[in-house]
Amino acid sequence: MKVFATAAALFASLSAHSATAGYVTTSGTNFELDGQPFYVFGTNAYWASEITWSKTDLSTIFNTMAKSDLTVCRTWGFADLNQTGTAPYNVVYQLWENGKPTVNTGDNGLGYFDQVVAAAKTAGVKLVVPFVNNWSDYGGIDVYVQQLGGKYHDDFYTDEKIKTAYKNFVKVFVTRYADEETIMAWQLCNECRCAGSGALKESGNCNAKTLTDWMTEMSAYIKSLDSNHLVASGSEGFMNTDKSVYLYSGPSGVDFDANLAIKSIDYGAYHAYPDSWGVATAEAKTWGVKWIKDHVASGTKAGKPVVLEEYGIKPLDSASYLAWSDEVYKSKSNMQYWQFGVKSLNTHDDGYAIFDKDELFSTVIATAAAKFASLGGSTSKKSTSKTASSVAGDASYATDDSSNEETEATEAPTATTATPSAVDASSDTAEESTADSNSGLDTEASADTSTQETPSGSDLSAETTDTPVGPSSDKCAVRGRHA
Repeated sequence: MKVFATAAALFASLSAHSATAGYVTTSGTNFELDGQPFYVFGTNAYWASEITWSKTDLSTIFNTMAKSDLTVCRTWGFADLNQTGTAPYNVVYQLWENGKPTVNTGDNGLGYFDQVVAAAKTAGVKLVVPFVNNWSDYGGIDVYVQQLGGKYHDDFYTDEKIKTAYKNFVKVFVTRYADEETIMAWQLCNECRCAGSGALKESGNCNAKTLTDWMTEMSAYIKSLDSNHLVASGSEGFMNTDKSVYLYSGPSGVDFDANLAIKSIDYGAYHAYPDSWGVATAEAKTWGVKWIKDHVASGTKAGKPVVLEEYGIKPLDSASYLAWSDEVYKSKSNMQYWQFGVKSLNTHDDGYAIFDKDELFSTVIATAAAKFASLGGSTSKKSTSKTASSVAGDASYATDDSSNEETEATEAPTATTATPSAVDASSDTAEESTADSNSGLDTEASADTSTQETPSGSDLSAETTDTPVGPSSDKCAVRGRHA
């Protein structure tokens, strides 16, 4: 009897491992990949998904990361364009016109994101993808609010029409990549706050409960669509433990511990920008070490991993970067610096960029990455699923594994022409669009998702178009820091 029980337990363990193979998972305060510890030392490259780089350039970007042991990259999964102006970027994931959003699956929309995922996949780099920006860069929350008749920035978190529109977009994005192992995590928002940076003000009624309730609803919704991937908030991680200290007083509705306690949030994300947050330059290094310790302690208490997923200081200070990476390493925690740059491609520099040829990169970033890799963090085992991004991307890349260098095999497909129709996101019903035969989805990824759990009274279907939309400029918006 004992033998049968042992065999059953072993079978259950193997089945569970098989179900999660290739996906990053959590085990207590740690991440795991294929049953082994996975410590994140990575970076951010928001611009990788906002400019239509060639396949050769995308290969250069992600292979440069991989060769320096940067195993995870955070990049934007949003870019909203309204009908009244031009955007300073040439990728548009969602087009708005008179309150009607259309998700762009064409070559400068999700069709391009397919290529980003394919390049990361081939290089062995995992991706973290947030779905909306708190700031006005790349459209952001205020586009939803303005297009759907809201008055305040924080209407985004409470107005049912706006929440439905957000879910519409998320559903298209998540179901497209639900079986893609290259995705490490989905994030609800980049740096959600009650206040934004655009013309819309906050209502005065927004608080920690407002944001926490929204995160609870949206993270549960994503989990109902996709059980393979982790979900995180994407917030800056302000604490709400000491009203006498600004960054610990729950500013603008952010409460790290309350957000981390949400059942459908898998790990805690936090940022660190002492120079932008009012910390004296002389105190930045020691402040950062304490900030890390406090968030690691919160993760330990919650029994979940935490990631310092954005950090930077102006002017770039090697002593601070070194002290912070040493503290995270000592804590066996996780971090992603803001932001990665490739010198040969002249990628965007917002003053925080550390380029692959910079001395700071070789002496601090690459050195720290190698230390983390020794703990466990390799993604050298390439994923094998042929879903979503891989269908669009794998055939276009040829890889020499011995050199980890890729060559471009084919050009991106010429955009097809479709007549887009839009969905009125202000209503509770959305008309299901016809299947997009040019989106690069396989049968499983493009299957009808009507059986997924959705809020009562809402049909969360979004209109899509594969017709390229928006401007052709390669100019990137400046990514500002906000206190």
